Amino acid sequence: MYWTRSLLKQNAKQVLRESYWRVFLAWLLISLGAGAAAGVLSNIVLFVPTLVVSLATIGSPEAYLAGILFVYLLFLVFILVFNALVTMPLTVGGIRYTMENRCGYPPLDSVLSPFRNKEQYLNVAKATLMYLLEIFGFTLLFIVPGIVRGYQLRYVPYLLAENPYMSYRRAKELSKALTSGEKSAIFVLDLSFIGWYLLGYLTCGLGVYFLLPYVQATMAELYAAARAKAFALGLSNEEELSGFAVYPKR
Repeated sequence: MYWTRSLLKQNAKQVLRESYWRVFLAWLLISLGAGAAAGVLSNIVLFVPTLVVSLATIGSPEAYLAGILFVYLLFLVFILVFNALVTMPLTVGGIRYTMENRCGYPPLDSVLSPFRNKEQYLNVAKATLMYLLEIFGFTLLFIVPGIVRGYQLRYVPYLLAENPYMSYRRAKELSKALTSGEKSAIFVLDLSFIGWYLLGYLTCGLGVYFLLPYVQATMAELYAAARAKAFALGLSNEEELSGFAVYPKR
């Protein structure tokens, strides 16, 4: 294995000593932006199922149950599509910003990098939709297969952040290779933040926003180690993973 938990967290803390508030602002804007967009769109989407259920209640019990099922399916589709079109591209942009922040002072608009080019945005949206559908599909088989699949595909958003033109098939293949033999270690890494998350939720959830820079910086270090592994094992090259923009420190 190319990393240890203590090394990743040590490196993340070193990066955040000079950039904590920049990373905090970036992920706060991502969270608020995705939340605001979800609120507006959900109000629009709510109108149709509310009307359907209202009409169904006038009819038979079977029509009412059909209306409820329609609402459930509509919201399920809405959540998946919304995450693919908005939340995941924003997350990919946030990952890019966090990776660039490791070596310099990236502009805040790096968060919007997936939206700058129509071709790369459509590829990121398509890839992340397939990513979400695959994890959801495995979750339906019971929770554990979904969790395992989620860890196998852990690096898909990071690979798309570095190469937004990468196909989902290739990102999945590379992520599965890079997480081979390390899924349990990554799981333990995630568990190591539970205490901080619980403390954050005790403050009505506000504390979680202050935790995000530390978590995201640590995960950026994890991907940096995975990227080094990919090159060392000949799984990828600089043509496919060309790195992130380097902005001079001010």
